Amino acid sequence: MLRNALLVAACAAVPLFAQEAPEVEKPSAEAEAPPALPQAGSEEARKMVEQALAKMTAYARGTFSTTENQDSAMMRQVAGGMLAGQDVDVDGGWHRDLVWGSWDGREFRRGNGRMLAKVGEDWRLRRDKLAGGVPAPFTLDPDYLFAAVAQLPENARRIVHVDEGKVAGRRVVILSMQLEGDDALEFSDCGAVPDAGGGFGQVLMLGGLGGMMEPPRPELTTYLAFHVDAENGDLLRFGSRTYSVDEMAGQIQIAGAGGAFGGDDEEEEEEEEEAEPQGPPKWKRGFPQKKPADDESVTTFRVTFKNLGLAEAPALDAAQKQLLRVR
Repeated sequence: MLRNALLVAACAAVPLFAQEAPEVEKPSAEAEAPPALPQAGSEEARKMVEQALAKMTAYARGTFSTTENQDSAMMRQVAGGMLAGQDVDVDGGWHRDLVWGSWDGREFRRGNGRMLAKVGEDWRLRRDKLAGGVPAPFTLDPDYLFAAVAQLPENARRIVHVDEGKVAGRRVVILSMQLEGDDALEFSDCGAVPDAGGGFGQVLMLGGLGGMMEPPRPELTTYLAFHVDAENGDLLRFGSRTYSVDEMAGQIQIAGAGGAFGGDDEEEEEEEEEAEPQGPPKWKRGFPQKKPADDESVTTFRVTFKNLGLAEAPALDAAQKQLLRVR
């Protein structure tokens, strides 16, 4: 009897313990969702870029890969754009005053306004040419870029568009600035990114008049895109795209066997009248997507950063340090 009573009591206790066991809460969909993006035009969005630039300046070293593309309005009209510029890719890095790079198998190093190019097994002092006399490509100076952006007027540093994406599998917040008028010209003149290649930016030599004349400044619109790591605030990628309007480029005609390249003005006007009004452009990777006009050149520059705060500068011997004036 006693044994049966104990079994009955044990069985009765099982549901009691089951009821008292704590329930494991499942994470809600809201808890798993990533943080909301800052609003375009907000102080939060502007601060996110400022803090990313401050971190990059504090790192003072890293590696980068850049891609530059020059879509010249004049070249676009020649043979239907067959002579349009190709991508120029540069791999390099920076460590305080030293910037190094490699393009098309040609190595070079820059420091304090000087450059060394590797020619054969030697490093030789150069101004702007690499091995074989090839002109050096535009080479990013990260610290200079960060300083140039920080020096923009406050209204120019306003974030006009916010999006999200991924860089090397990491979630990033893409924050875009739009520079126009004097702000765009000043940023172009400072040389932090490749110059807009419209083809008419050089001084015109009027030998018959015994002097020089500067052409009118182009009308520029520049977009800057900052891809900021959503978790730690690092700047993982940067991009710039400049639209340069030059009326002279739209009027160029190049004679060929079949006539003149560049089209007929009257036909262009008819096409413009028949074109349907378009809505606001879509944005992709920090830039608005739009087709450039006939007189509009487009310069696109992209940078991917790696090894932030970890990159080691290439070894320099005493002679190289003296030439580059670095320690």
